[in-house]
Formats: sequence, structure tokens, C-alpha cells
Amino acid sequence: MNVNVILTEALIWSLLWVIILPVSIRVFPFTIEHDYPEDVRKIADVPKPSKTHKKHGLLFSTLSFAVLFGLLIIFAILEYKGQAPSFGKIFVHLWIICMAWNVVDLIIVDWLFICLLSFKYFVLPKTEDCKGNKNYKFHFIGFLKGSVAMSIIAAVFTVISFFILQLLQ
Repeated sequence: MNVNVILTEALIWSLLWVIILPVSIRVFPFTIEHDYPEDVRKIADVPKPSKTHKKHGLLFSTLSFAVLFGLLIIFAILEYKGQAPSFGKIFVHLWIICMAWNVVDLIIVDWLFICLLSFKYFVLPKTEDCKGNKNYKFHFIGFLKGSVAMSIIAAVFTVISFFILQLLQ
């Protein structure tokens, strides 16, 4: 495993998430409000989207996840094509990328941008001064849940990548 490659890919993947998040929060808040504390959601009072806005939100989310998850497959294929990598090696590779994002999400996005700085592009509209945005524990619990989710995502895309790599040999 090439650690420099994995760290570069983790940086790219994390930066893409950091770019996608504020668009979701500011343009399609209904797609992400569930990731905020209850009191923040009440203050934000995110309006129910129109059918068109909901369709655009779904399209944005679908394209975003297609790019993000497609990149995981591309990263694995580029790194292991022409080799006989083990399933475990691919899993560790993708798991590091996924967990790097989870750490960036906790420390940079949640604790720095939301809790400490209340950076408006990362908090729900109308909640910039909301006390609930300072809930470090809430975000840490989200990190723990995210660790499980990222492990599952890494496993799913390891299976897909491993299968594709087998076909390419």
C-alpha cells in the first residue's frame, strides 16, 4: 500500500465533501437538516421544499454521491489494477479514505466551522447564533455513528472494486 497515494486520495475525497456540504446546507437544507441537533432544527424551521426544489435536491445529492462513491472505485482500480490485491488490502485503503473524511468532518466541519466559528455556510440558515450549534458532544456522537457508516461504505465499495478488478485481470 502506498501511504502517500492513500493520503492524497483522502485529502481529495474530504475536500469534495467540504465543497458539497455547504451547497446542501444553504441550497437544499431539507437534505441535511437531520444531521443537526433537535433545537437547531426547530429554530431553522426548514420549509418543506416544492416539488421542483425537492427534485433538484435529489438530483444534486445523487450526482454528489455518484462522484464521491465513484471516486472510491476509481481510487481502488488505479492503485491495484494489474495486481492481485487481497480484499483486505483494498478495504484498508478505502477505509482510511472514508475515515479521514469522518475525522475532517468532526474536527474541521463540526467542531471548527459549526461549533467554534458558526461559519454560516455550514450551519442551517437562521441558526448562526443558536446555542445548539455549540454542542460538541452531539457532533462526537455523530462521528461515532459516522465511523460505522464509513466502515460499511468502505466495505461495500471494496466489494464492488474487488469485483471490477477481478474482471479486469
